[in-house]
Amino acid sequence: MTPLEQASLNQILAADPVRSAFVMANAGSGKTRVLTNRVARLLLANTSPGKILCITFTKAAAAEMAERLFEVLGAWALADDETLIKALNELEGEAAKQRDADALNKVRRLFVRALETPGGLKIQTIHAFCEQVLRRFPLEAGAPPGFAIIEDSEARQLRDAALDAVALRAREDAAIASAFTRLARGHNEKSLRELLHNGAMKRLGFDAALTRFGGLDGVLRGCAAELDVNPQTTEEMLQAEFLGQLDKRELERACTALEASGSNPTKFGAIPIKIFLAATSDAERWAALIPMFTKANGEPREKIASNATDKIDAWVRPYVDALREQFVSQLAHLKALNIYHDTAAYVRLLSALIDAYANMKSARAALDFDDLIKRTQHLLEDTDGAWVMYKLDQGIDHILVDEAQDTSPAQWAIIEALLIEIKSGGGAGSAARSFFAVGDMKQSIYSFQGADAELFEEKEITLGKALEAVGEYDNFNLQVSFRSTAPVLEFVDALFAADGAADGLGQRGVPAHGLKREGEAGLVELWPLTPRPDTPKANPWDAPVDTPEASAPVKVLSRKIAGAIKGWLGAEQLISQGRKIAPGDIMILVQSRGPLFEEVIRQLAQAGVRVAGADRLKLVEDPAVEDLLSFAKFALLSSDDLSLAEVLKSPLYGFDDDADLFPLAHPRGAAQSLWSALNERAGEQAKWRQAADEISAARARGLREGPYAFFTHILDAGTPSGRRRFYTRLSEASRDAVDELLRQALNYENARPRALQGFVDWFTDNAGEIKREMERSNDAVRVMTVHGAKGLQSKIVFLLDAHRGPNIRRIGPVLDLARDSANAPARERLSLLVPSKAGDVPTTEEARAEIKRKAYEEYRRQLYVAATRAEDRLYICGLEQGNQKSPGDKPVTEKSWHALAQDAFDRLGDAVHVPDEPFWPDGEDALRRYACAQTAEIKQPDSPETPPDIASPSWLFAPAKPETAALSLAPSRLADKEEAAADGVEKAPAQTPAQTPAHSPTASDRYFRGRTLHRLLELLPDVEAGARAAAGDRLLARIAPQIEPDERARWRDEILTVLNDPQFAAVFGAGSRAEVSIAGAPKGARPGLKISGQIDRLVVGADEILVIDYKTNRPPPKDVADASPAYVAQMAAYRALLQEIYPDHKIKSALLWTFEARLMALPDAMLDHAFARSIAAG
Repeated sequence: MTPLEQASLNQILAADPVRSAFVMANAGSGKTRVLTNRVARLLLANTSPGKILCITFTKAAAAEMAERLFEVLGAWALADDETLIKALNELEGEAAKQRDADALNKVRRLFVRALETPGGLKIQTIHAFCEQVLRRFPLEAGAPPGFAIIEDSEARQLRDAALDAVALRAREDAAIASAFTRLARGHNEKSLRELLHNGAMKRLGFDAALTRFGGLDGVLRGCAAELDVNPQTTEEMLQAEFLGQLDKRELERACTALEASGSNPTKFGAIPIKIFLAATSDAERWAALIPMFTKANGEPREKIASNATDKIDAWVRPYVDALREQFVSQLAHLKALNIYHDTAAYVRLLSALIDAYANMKSARAALDFDDLIKRTQHLLEDTDGAWVMYKLDQGIDHILVDEAQDTSPAQWAIIEALLIEIKSGGGAGSAARSFFAVGDMKQSIYSFQGADAELFEEKEITLGKALEAVGEYDNFNLQVSFRSTAPVLEFVDALFAADGAADGLGQRGVPAHGLKREGEAGLVELWPLTPRPDTPKANPWDAPVDTPEASAPVKVLSRKIAGAIKGWLGAEQLISQGRKIAPGDIMILVQSRGPLFEEVIRQLAQAGVRVAGADRLKLVEDPAVEDLLSFAKFALLSSDDLSLAEVLKSPLYGFDDDADLFPLAHPRGAAQSLWSALNERAGEQAKWRQAADEISAARARGLREGPYAFFTHILDAGTPSGRRRFYTRLSEASRDAVDELLRQALNYENARPRALQGFVDWFTDNAGEIKREMERSNDAVRVMTVHGAKGLQSKIVFLLDAHRGPNIRRIGPVLDLARDSANAPARERLSLLVPSKAGDVPTTEEARAEIKRKAYEEYRRQLYVAATRAEDRLYICGLEQGNQKSPGDKPVTEKSWHALAQDAFDRLGDAVHVPDEPFWPDGEDALRRYACAQTAEIKQPDSPETPPDIASPSWLFAPAKPETAALSLAPSRLADKEEAAADGVEKAPAQTPAQTPAHSPTASDRYFRGRTLHRLLELLPDVEAGARAAAGDRLLARIAPQIEPDERARWRDEILTVLNDPQFAAVFGAGSRAEVSIAGAPKGARPGLKISGQIDRLVVGADEILVIDYKTNRPPPKDVADASPAYVAQMAAYRALLQEIYPDHKIKSALLWTFEARLMALPDAMLDHAFARSIAAG
């Protein structure tokens, strides 16, 4: 069996749901395919979709897997018998069954069955699963019912507020005050906030320590034990213990000999003794001895006395050497005590912060993402919650975990709790049950999110044994890559072939990658590090302080890459694919965002290469957003010259410093603002006039209507529009940031007062980041971090900053212990606060070394992930670093990516230097390339078949007939006009707002009296008769305050006369309804005519319906024949619609004249005539 056949068989076996399985999968080996196939085979085995739980690491991964699964099921639903049988045989291999027509139809229906599953297929992140559980069992989990999920930015704000609350407690709580005082010695406010924020973000580990040690006091006792200190001991006590054994006469004797020795180091030893002897306190004496016995870096001083000292007094050398050993030992005890007290202060404040933060979340009925994990874990592990496990067990038969290497300890605890029934062989019903996990320790790069790489292999062993004991279980290795070409895979194998290079990549190391794409062209190029220029830096006075010089390595490398890509596009072939290279084929990866990341995006855009922009972007740092915020700041303060200048220089107006801005700004007087000068001189230049006019309009809009209207006006107004101006200069990369700014402005207005000033203040502090989904490149070059590229791939990949090592300089100040006295696993060990490396003791030195080791291991795992994103080509680049050791001086385990790549090329026998001359003009090294030619048949790009030449039908290009617009009739509006005119309002003389009396409705509000009386007739019938007068007064005072009190009283009395009249008792009695909306197309009406209206009063009886419409005309007609035709047509329309709804009822219609409290019945014959004249067809 060939390796490829074995790989296909392993995929089929791993996807077989009859057995539980752990799968170790190399990059590109088809793990997502296996996962999708396993779910598909579960469905084929008649498993209910709702019984499957698939946990993925990210929302994007969940969406991709669901999409792939529905693509498979959708293809089955539409496939003919032959195609479907072939697909099933490929899926199940030898296990495929012969299926008859009914069975095949059942397979086709799986697509609909999956779609119609209540709640959908459970393919979700662990956080989404936890949220579902907590919403189902909120009380059992101690979660607020209907809780909200707070995002990271809001959580940060809450923690800030919580820390402020803790600081206020310091006025009354001595322990909190003492902790703040202690930590303030080594931290300013910003660094202290950051320290506590970082601790709070890792509170799951802190909570685990509190649980293990029985609370805060237990944690502090554990810290004291690990440091071997007595918490009751003070710094002064330790100093006094050492100083008390010193003899003044012996020190004077040593000082005399050391000073007489002559050499500087020896002579220097006498100075601290002199200071010591002159000191008046123990603290001063102790401080005097520190430079005598230790160097500036805290290391013990090797030599205090010299041979010359021996000649003067041989007693001195052994004396001072013994003192040094005693001092260093006591200093270590003192350091340990300081570490303990610093740690005690830190954990007290951290505990108080976490408690205050929890209280604030509780007040908002909110949970953060850590709460989802923690509360679900406690719920599932709590013995009192056994019935919760029972209910969950009823709904889950099969658990699948994707990217298992990135699962944190707390997340594993949740998964193991769900596995209890599977591991015990029991559970709901008699259905087969299984567990499946797929991952790759070599790709575990999310330790900053709590992932524990070593835990994956540990769980493979422990869970594997438990699952094997109760049923079929196996583990599989998927080694064949279906993604990359031979040069890429052989290079990756060579990267980790050296001793130590594979440390941290799993106990099995890096198994050789099998090859699927045999004979397909590919290459790996190692570019020499971009050299630093030898010429001194030029610093022009007007150069921007944050822009690299043209000769800076950052710019040189970025230009080189942008130029190479520009040359490839549309010209160079992607040989294995048989087509030209496109922007979407290229991905540029960095370890972290920084100047090089930003510069390569800038250079690509300047070269005219379509680039997707940064994968993650701080909104306030996007150039377009910065310009829009400057516009807002100026709109709020017209004297803000700097903000206005930024707006004028922005892509919106494109002012040039010399040609536009200087001539405008320089001649003005000191007291004149730039805005005043622009308005005053706008007529001198068309550009100035356009800017002044557009800025004035935008300012007015923003101050009047708020931030959303302000920004949309700026972006949409003008020709070309503001958007187009931004995107023309800044490329499409700013589109996402601008859209997010608008979204946040809209969200702000929905939750807060619509004020531009408030939004600017809020946005500056809370803008946060946007993350672009890069799964689909939209045919643009993708520039992103290695972490963001996890799960993605690309034909061509650049590793941009291969010179960088892990950021080990920032190790600390909180150090997780490398081990503890109880041999607890790493996730349960204590942490200690050590402000600097100089304060280390052996315990913290070991912890620091362990953190450094793990950092380098993850650094190499990142290299594996980065290199295996490449399908056809891989390019490794970097910058020369002058302050680093040469690669040969470092152990393999501490080499950079670039140095490891150099070693790998040394091991690749066919690697060549191309060409022989230096790659960089100022450098010495040549390019190195490892490549293979295309020997397999080249894949031809799919081309659409040429359609047959068919004559176009005559109607194809004929203009479409105009659609007949639907007719709409609102009879009540027509009647309202008649009523307003009959009330005498339309005949009133026109008045300006200044001339309008406060008590007189204007012509623009000519319906006011009618609307007001209708409102009284709507509300007052539900009020007790005796209280109607007072209620009417209150209502009129609220809705008609501009009407004189006497007039309001007359309106009230007019309505009360109607309501208190016995003849209207049935109209306003029980069962009657006010303001009933009605709409439709009555039978017999003109085609397309739709009627909508509002019935003032409707009384529906057993076999009779009464329709009442109020009329406020003054005076009303005496005879029904004199009623307005519009009123009659209105009632005819209502009657026709009601007759459609109530065909067995008799419809009676009447007008109620409020001015005379008179009901006028409308005869059916009159209504029939009105319907025929106004509404009927023909």
